Amino acid sequence: MIIKMIKSLAKSVYLLPIRMLASKQLPKNNHIVFLLSFPSTSDYILSKLADKYKERLVICYTNEAKPLAESYQKKDITIYALDSIGELYTKVIPVIKSAQMILCDNYFAILAGFDFKDGEKVVQLWHANGAIKRFGMEAEYAKDGTSFDRKRYKNVYDRYTHLVVSSEEMANIFCESYLNDYKILPFGYPPTDVYFEDNIYPGSFLFEQHKHKKIALYAPTYRDQAEQSGVDLREMNKHFPERWQLYVRVHPHDHKLKKQLVGLPSIKQIPEEVPLSTVFNQIDCLITDYSSIPFEYSLAKKDGKIIYYCYDLEQYEMTVGLQRNFKEWAAPYLVSDIEELIAAIKEENDYPFDQFNAFWNTFANGHAADQLIEWIDEQYEN
Repeated sequence: MIIKMIKSLAKSVYLLPIRMLASKQLPKNNHIVFLLSFPSTSDYILSKLADKYKERLVICYTNEAKPLAESYQKKDITIYALDSIGELYTKVIPVIKSAQMILCDNYFAILAGFDFKDGEKVVQLWHANGAIKRFGMEAEYAKDGTSFDRKRYKNVYDRYTHLVVSSEEMANIFCESYLNDYKILPFGYPPTDVYFEDNIYPGSFLFEQHKHKKIALYAPTYRDQAEQSGVDLREMNKHFPERWQLYVRVHPHDHKLKKQLVGLPSIKQIPEEVPLSTVFNQIDCLITDYSSIPFEYSLAKKDGKIIYYCYDLEQYEMTVGLQRNFKEWAAPYLVSDIEELIAAIKEENDYPFDQFNAFWNTFANGHAADQLIEWIDEQYEN
């Protein structure tokens, strides 16, 4: 408990110089600041923003997003590193302070150090268009945190002014998770625009050698715990139907699952560098658990099916937390062991996504990015 308090206080101390530097008054400009930490989900909207605003766009990025940020630097977009103390103090803080429009794809602790004025917009784009696990103030880690932790989280959430969402359900989840009311931008989730385009899917070559089989993708959420993936891939593969080919998408930090795959050459992997959005329409069955990818898959593969393989459901609910009603709406496709999983894969029942998309992708129509850019322009006109 003492160690937890010390770590919590250290994070609070981190904000002191940020608050001091952010208190300085600076003239406003027309920059669009993008706080970037999820390159895989933010690249699409960044490309649209870069095309539209060019030198007006400024990207402030975390280490994980450095390669993507640097690719935009080559297009003459200004970029700054959030994880560099020097750039944070001399570049990032002034550029946020002088901006009237800040877009963010994740929780950024630095926001708690700013007092934004009326007319300044902090827009959360997030990195998913739906949610199964709890997050924000509703997550178990937040409830178990210190009072300093909870105050720090809430200070960040209180800085948001607008939320871009794909559904009323997701808007409600955000407001409940952040303990706040926000102005809602019902544009849809920008990365889902691609599912309404006539695309040539470059990832389809991956499945060429198995074109006479149905394709199943196992893509579990990342578990930030010692046990990580508790699934037995060898046992799963042993019972997998012959007319199906199993592929796995492994999280970069899931070393236990990677180790299992070394001895299982018949299970194929979808490389990390291949965006799942480019292969979703080739996947006949998505096997996942608490990941948010079903909310995109349902748009990309209208005749596909989703199975929620939640072998650790009770434990996960206690340690992370699940959104209300998940077990009810997922019940027909929710399994807890390999025997149930294989039986669900073999079922030939239809898995219509019309009702699912009407609930979770209500506002998705292929024009989310255009609507967001039009809205940004309107803010500067006013």
